[in-house]
Amino acid sequence: MIQSHTEDQGGEVFPDQMWKIFVDEYLPSEDNRWGRFRFTSLNQSSTAGKDVELSVDLLDNQKQITLKGSGNGPISAFCNVMQSYGVDIQVADYYEHAMSAGGDASAAAYLECSVNGGTYWGVGIDPSTTTASLKAVISAVNRALR
Repeated sequence: MIQSHTEDQGGEVFPDQMWKIFVDEYLPSEDNRWGRFRFTSLNQSSTAGKDVELSVDLLDNQKQITLKGSGNGPISAFCNVMQSYGVDIQVADYYEHAMSAGGDASAAAYLECSVNGGTYWGVGIDPSTTTASLKAVISAVNRALR
């Protein structure tokens, strides 16, 4: 992505430009919204030894929807929810880390997903590790549907 930018634009790319390129590709902002889906909220519940039950509120092309499903964890449940909504998605790889030290640090989640037969990476950032992961799934889906 950065190499492509430098080949197209020529010259050196500085750290702030790299971050902007990364954000534009993976993290739609209030100033630069893109993508069909946008995460708004979630409720989840689980009992030891049972599947996670998930209810998620999304914007689908600016229309509020609530979807429900279950899985062996929040990401699995969310993928099942999206599949029931017509988006074929499976997670192939997953990585997460804190963006800084301390209890109030945001988490960054990176997921490699198969979406409708293609491979796409998604990124999510949020104080909640679960929400960061679900935002990463949405990022991958939105990139696939662009």
